[in-house]
Amino acid sequence: MSTNIEPISELEEIKSLLTECGFPVTDISQSEPPYFFGVRSKSGLIAVVGLELFGAVALLRSLAVAPAHRGRGVARQLVAHAESVAASRGIDSLFLLTTTASDFFCKLGFIPASRSAAPPAIQATSQFSSLCPASSAFLRKSVAGLTLRSSGTAP
Repeated sequence: MSTNIEPISELEEIKSLLTECGFPVTDISQSEPPYFFGVRSKSGLIAVVGLELFGAVALLRSLAVAPAHRGRGVARQLVAHAESVAASRGIDSLFLLTTTASDFFCKLGFIPASRSAAPPAIQATSQFSSLCPASSAFLRKSVAGLTLRSSGTAP
């Protein structure tokens, strides 16, 4: 299934989907929003992923797919797109925190990482420092050298 992935900037639309999927949204603000990419259907936004860039590292966050649209490969495509965008922006490593999807991300090439060895910029995020519990899986993937896929456009 080929999916049209596009930059998403309407924060209320993003927050609505994230809330529907049980994700925290308190750290998403107009002043410094992450880059978000998403997939729309005729009814609106059905999937989203966020990317926060910090020099040579980035935080992949808020991967959410509306329940009615799960199991179709959309999440996998969004992650691949975010990886490609990160690589095109000079990112070497992507990090993420998850309480429920570590198996999914490990299948995509992410590996467990030590929270104590997290780059300072990642440690300073609200995702790392307060929103995700210490029991969350902390994962890393090298994306250096990936090329931007044609599934959408870079920010």
